[in-house]
Amino acid sequence: MAKRRSDPVAGHRYARAPMTARVSSLRRSAAALALLAALATACSNTGKPTLEAAPAASTTTAPVTTTTVPDTAPIGPHNLLGYIATPTGAPQVHEAPDASSPAVEIGETTPAGAPMTFAVVGTPADGDAWLRVVLPTRPNDHTGFVPADSVTVTRTDLRAFVDLAARTLVVERDGADVARYTVAVGTTDNPTPVGAGYVTELLETPAPDGAYGPYAFGLSLHSDQITEFGEGGDGQVGIHGTNRPDLIGEAVSHGCVRLDNDDIRALVALEVPLGMPVFVT
Repeated sequence: MAKRRSDPVAGHRYARAPMTARVSSLRRSAAALALLAALATACSNTGKPTLEAAPAASTTTAPVTTTTVPDTAPIGPHNLLGYIATPTGAPQVHEAPDASSPAVEIGETTPAGAPMTFAVVGTPADGDAWLRVVLPTRPNDHTGFVPADSVTVTRTDLRAFVDLAARTLVVERDGADVARYTVAVGTTDNPTPVGAGYVTELLETPAPDGAYGPYAFGLSLHSDQITEFGEGGDGQVGIHGTNRPDLIGEAVSHGCVRLDNDDIRALVALEVPLGMPVFVT
């Protein structure tokens, strides 16, 4: 795969979306700089923003049901239903629902410093020992298993759908459209990756008229062409604003989804939580 690099960008703070609905600080770490460089190169035209704390969002406690999904079911809108698992300590992730199966190394925070969250596959059931979750790692459909007693499960009624051909981003609340935005997407050489993922972080820029607009959502999805940015990174893509509203509706990015700045503000106002499913087709 091709590799593209950029310089690190300035440090920032993150906004935590789910569960606690609190805003925390992030140190200026190499990992955070690498992630921001990734989003900067993949998504934007120019500029290296310093990011400030964004407003928090919330979720509700997940109901207990008896519905389950086969462990091997492909992920998509049929089984990413808005359930979110947040580790109560260090994440315990395995390749199979068995503590003796290979462990998957996942940090307590994202590279940007946001709390680690996972999108749950299927509907959590009373008595489940393990939950299948989507992981923010390559490949884009990578799933693993976490002990049910090692996470707090909540549910959001929001899901987002990006249609690359139509150049739209639609947000649904319990299956009903609540917002529809025209977007810019990746080019033919660096397309926006297709698949199912979720929101991993929310960033607010100090220059809302800059290249990234006022906000950027990090996603668990990764570019299929771009494998490295800055001092590392992993080709992570996101959803953000822009200083080129004239390009909205075009295929012009390195893989990220760009919104008009008024639209990205409206998306944030919906209180999108970390862990909200995002589907790209």
